Parts: sequence; structure tokens; C-alpha cells
Amino acid sequence: MPRLPPTTLSLFLLTLASADAIVFRSYDATRHKRFDPFPTNPQINPNQIFANLDLTGIGMNAISADIQCALVSRQHVLFATHFTPGGLGPGGAVRFVDSGGTYHIRNITSQVVIQDGGQNSDLSVLKLTSPIDAGSGVEPLAYLDLPSPGDYETLVIGVAGKRDEGGGNKFPVIGKGVIADVETSSRTENYGGNTGFLTTRYMHFDYVRTGGGLDPDDVHFEGGDSGSPTFVDHNGRAALVGVHSYVTGYFADPQPPPSEPYENYDVFIPHYITALDAVLATDGYRMRPANAPMTTLGDASATAQTTPRRALPLDFSYTLTNTGANETGNLEVEFHFDPAEAPDSLTPPAGWVTYGGAPSWTFRRALLAAAAGGTFTATWTAAPSVATIDPGIMRRSDTTTEASPGFTIALAPSFADWASGLSEPAESDDPDKDQLINLLEYAFGGDPENGHLVFADGGPLTPALSVGGGTVTLSFPERDDKVLRGLSYIPEFSSTLGGWVTTTPPGFSSTTEAYAPAVPGFVKRVLTWTAAPDAGFARIRVELNE
Repeated sequence: MPRLPPTTLSLFLLTLASADAIVFRSYDATRHKRFDPFPTNPQINPNQIFANLDLTGIGMNAISADIQCALVSRQHVLFATHFTPGGLGPGGAVRFVDSGGTYHIRNITSQVVIQDGGQNSDLSVLKLTSPIDAGSGVEPLAYLDLPSPGDYETLVIGVAGKRDEGGGNKFPVIGKGVIADVETSSRTENYGGNTGFLTTRYMHFDYVRTGGGLDPDDVHFEGGDSGSPTFVDHNGRAALVGVHSYVTGYFADPQPPPSEPYENYDVFIPHYITALDAVLATDGYRMRPANAPMTTLGDASATAQTTPRRALPLDFSYTLTNTGANETGNLEVEFHFDPAEAPDSLTPPAGWVTYGGAPSWTFRRALLAAAAGGTFTATWTAAPSVATIDPGIMRRSDTTTEASPGFTIALAPSFADWASGLSEPAESDDPDKDQLINLLEYAFGGDPENGHLVFADGGPLTPALSVGGGTVTLSFPERDDKVLRGLSYIPEFSSTLGGWVTTTPPGFSSTTEAYAPAVPGFVKRVLTWTAAPDAGFARIRVELNE
């Protein structure tokens, strides 16, 4: 039915009331209740008319089901301006029921009234104290993004509201309607009270009062339930189109004849996406377009250190890139570390919003253009004393497939890790005063705090030299992972205890053999060369290059 002429409509607006409990043409609890049972241990009703859709993003007043709202990001809901703060507003609380029947309650911290032509509209964004994170079983609603307002007309819509059976027994219900008209310009209405005049772009759906063949699921508003959402089933996904504002005709005195419908008015959400995105972006979100094209994300990681080592500084970078052809939004990157292995800091790229802190961070960004990306940097002053760090990384966006790139940071041993806890931990220190400095104790497998120069097999800890059968033999313990540790065992030779050189004598050979029984982490290095008639000297110089 066409809209009423402006002069007639204005008469109805004098007596309009905010929308409340929706009235069904033919109420059927099996088809229309969202939860059964409710409110204790609420379970999603598998038989209600939109049971195929995820409606967990339709929330309600935390105290009762009187008032409902639409979750559009993990931390923002949409509501009717004229019904704040009496319905929902700062200081209030909202609850959501997840797919398993558990309540998630958040307080409301702030309100932003969306502007229309420089004037307040009947659309407000309410911010929650903390996000309802992924994995909670509660998902924000997308919005229906069609090319033009006329494309929305004649769409079948789901209408959220509540039913009051008396005695305080109020529960969420879902009915139906058909969009009759989307207005092409905004207009100003007087809501009275503290709200006054609000300038808003509206859509409406009609409730035909007489005639045959009418849909029993059809509904119209009563007074008091403004702010509840209207949505469509768009390819199996609930897509938001409106937020309840008011109804004409039902409250008029005298009422229009039965041949004229009641007109249910919703704020037309698609008109306000730019303004809504600007509000959400400060917290790393955007409105979720139902028809946004998919894209892909790519992952890469690196460490600043060529060989990351335990107990030494470590810098790990994770780079996320939009490798597809389309922009994406509502990006979330989660980092989870074992508490004992968490970095001292985790810095996001510019433009990302940080939530949480060690050992778990979540970073959010409203938009990421095609081919754009950024690098997150985790920094440890001293890497933990573990063989590997396995950062738990999860990333997602509203137009990509959620993924968990599996990166592992392998940590090589270090002298600093070995010396941690020593009273004198420097390479040149000698805590036990046995004339063997810490670096040599480290290289040869000694204990720097007991003063015993005995290796694990009972033999000498320091290099041992012997001469027999015309051959000189020099043996010593050597770490089997010396290359990984950055250790070098360098034989040097001299005939005068001065002028040491690395030039090997005639007949020189170098071999290793296992200890019997085996000594984990060590082999025996055996150096041999032909004995010379003149006196000679040999030593092992140890270098550490981590």
C-alpha cells in the first residue's frame, strides 16, 4: 500500500508510541518462540520460522527480555536513540544466548547517536565493556548491502520482538513482514520527552488488517519494544536491514478504517553504513556487508636473529598480507603464548587496535586493502629456556576463511642459558676458583661451582696429552652440537710456549669417538700427529660466537 499523505501521517505521529511487544496474526509458540525453555537454561527453538539462521547476535536487556538490540561487531550494538537510556543505554547491560544456551552478559559503557544531515537520528551505537570474542558461540549480524533502496522492497523480513503473557513472563519471539517501502530521503519526527525531534531515514512494512490469504506469521508493533532488529534470510545468513522505531495507525484516535494497514517503521540501516563504520573503526571494526566478495590472507614469519638462542634477546615477526583482489574487514589476529614463554612486548602494525596483554593478545583492524599488510613484532629481552616456542596464532576477517598458521621458533642453546643462576655468570668468571673459567667449563662439560676437574666418564675434564710409539695424542671432551652452540675448539701449536699458530704438524689427524658408556651431548675429540725430536707444545683455544 502506498504511504499515507504527509498531512494524514502527521496526525498519526501526534499519538505515536515507541514500538513494543509485537502482535502476531496467529501466534504459535512452536513457530515463533526463539528459545524453549526460557529464561532458565535457554535453548534455541529448532522449530521457529528462522531456525536455519544464526540469530545469536540478537541480544536483550540483561534483566528481562523486554528490550532487544542487534550486535553488529564484537563490541557494539545498534539501538533506537529515542529509547535510550530508558530501554538500553550507558550503565545498562545486555545479554546474548550462544548456540549452546549459555548467557554472555556485557555492560554498556557509552552511546554514540548517529547523525543525519547534522541532526540526531533514531539510530544509536552502544559500546560494550569488552568484546564477545570469536569462539563464544555468539556472532555479530551482517547487514544487507543491495545496490539501491528499491531493491529492498518486497523482501520478506524477520521481525524480532518480545511477547508478554502477563505476570512478568516475557520472552523473545520472531515474526514476519514484507518491506513495503524504503524512503528516498530522511525526515524529522517528534518523539517528545528528552529525545525530541529526530531526523531519520526509514523503511516500513505493513500489517494488513482484513482480507483473505494473509500470512499467520505477520506481526505489527505495539508500544515499548523499539530497538529490536529486522533482518532478511540472505543466502542462509541473517542480514540486518532495520531497527524498530515506531508504528502508525495502531495508536491513532480515531483509528484508520480496517482497510488501511498499520505501518511499522524501522530505521533503514543500509543508509547509515558510512557513519556507523566511522564509529566502529576506532575500536577496529566495521559493519559486516553480507555481499562483500571473498579474498585471501597470507602469512609469513621470521626472526631478527639468524640463530635464535635461549636466554638471549629475541625478536619474532609475523606478517599478515591481503593476498587476494578485494579488501577485507573486521580483521582479528590472536596471539596466545604459554605464560612462561610470553614475550615482553608484542607490537602491531600502525592502524591496529590492541586488546588484552601477555600472555594473550588480540589485535583488530576495521579494513585491509588488497595487497596491503603489516608486521607484528614480539620481543623478548631474554628468550625462555625452552627448545621451541610455539605461538598460537589465529587470524580471521569477515571475507576470508579463519586459519591458524603454525609457526615454531626453534631456540638453540646458549652460554647465557647454561650460566643462568651462577653467582658469577660471565664467560671469564671462575666461581669455583679451579683456574677453569666458565667458558671452558661450558665447552668441556664441567661444573663451574664444584672445582673438580673430572669429566663425566671419570677422565680429565681438560685436554690430556700423551706420547707413545712415535705419536702424540691430544684428547678432550667436545660438545656434539658445537656448531649449533657457536663453539669452536681450535688446536694451536708452539715450540716455545709463545707465538702460537694453527698450522698443524706433520701426520696430523682429527677424529671423534663415543664415550663408553655414552655421555649425552659429548664426544671425545682425538688429535694425533707424528712426534718430533724437538720439544713442542699444544693447546686448545675455545671461542664462542653466538
